[in-house]
Amino acid sequence: MKKIVFLLAALIAASFAQDPNLHIYLAYGQSNMSGQATVTDKDRVQDPRFLVLRAAKHSNQTVGEFYPAAPPMGHSQSKVGIADIFGRTMVANLPDSIKVAVANIAIGGQSIDLFDKDRNKTYVQNAKNKGDTWWIQYLDEYGGDVYKRIVEMGKIAKQKGVIKGFLFHQGEADYQMNDWPSRVKKVYDDLIAELELDPEQTPILIGELAPTGDLGWRNDAVKQAADLIPNGHLISAQGCPALKEASYTLHFTREGYETFGKRYAETMLEILKTQTPPPDTTTQNPEDTTTTDTTVTDTTAQDTILAIGRLPGVNAVGNSAPKLYFDAKEQALFIRTEKNGVVRRYRVTGRQ
Repeated sequence: MKKIVFLLAALIAASFAQDPNLHIYLAYGQSNMSGQATVTDKDRVQDPRFLVLRAAKHSNQTVGEFYPAAPPMGHSQSKVGIADIFGRTMVANLPDSIKVAVANIAIGGQSIDLFDKDRNKTYVQNAKNKGDTWWIQYLDEYGGDVYKRIVEMGKIAKQKGVIKGFLFHQGEADYQMNDWPSRVKKVYDDLIAELELDPEQTPILIGELAPTGDLGWRNDAVKQAADLIPNGHLISAQGCPALKEASYTLHFTREGYETFGKRYAETMLEILKTQTPPPDTTTQNPEDTTTTDTTVTDTTAQDTILAIGRLPGVNAVGNSAPKLYFDAKEQALFIRTEKNGVVRRYRVTGRQ
């Protein structure tokens, strides 16, 4: 019992270190996720509710800290892309109480193997052996290991807010890789496991390659990757113009990024609707705000610990029946239980 009480107390302390209204997204991939559209004055206008969780060392900003979002969102040479438009669209469509932050870890021209914890060291060494080193400066900005940097940003995100999902766009470099979909899934699975996230509550949004570009024919593989991951969501790039450049047509135009980033956001907004906590079914007297269940109100930290120990459902922890539940409206933490279809909650912090 003492161990259970201690663990719950620790979890309560962690809950109050978080801001449940800070929604954080981890973005990774190639150049289209990094962003290739020219930065305009409009892009530099900051919204106090849209933040960047700085993942690369540049701009005199500290890695791991939050700043008002403005390009470059990723490494020092990032421009405007999916993450920029996604974040601005999200805050425009969410309640004013919600802030959105993006940590963007993307490098152009690189394989999914760069993001694979088991393959990245060999991948980097092979690139150096071939003299393919133009991008190493950006890798260094991410600490020399993009997988570790994503995990590092994820751990900070869990301390400060709530990880709501992954944004992913990559695949151009791997157009000849037959098992690319399964490698995409492996990276996602590894991140879910290392960050101890619930895959049912942590979607990954996977965008198509530019349909009118040189590699639009690879979108069958992109769909396979999205289908392979139970919480994977395919983002259509149909109708998003591609930019014809001297040697290739791979990147989206400014208009393309605007449409594509909004589609990422629209999909995520629909997902968030399905994640709304179920309504509290605790019976209440309309004349009295005191619940009919055994709600315990704390007055001191010690009272909270004792209250947890007295809760009738506490000895079931580990069987996944009771769950901690933070009610943002009441600014209080509850333990929620369900038995025979009846939901009850027990207050362990906050005042009525």
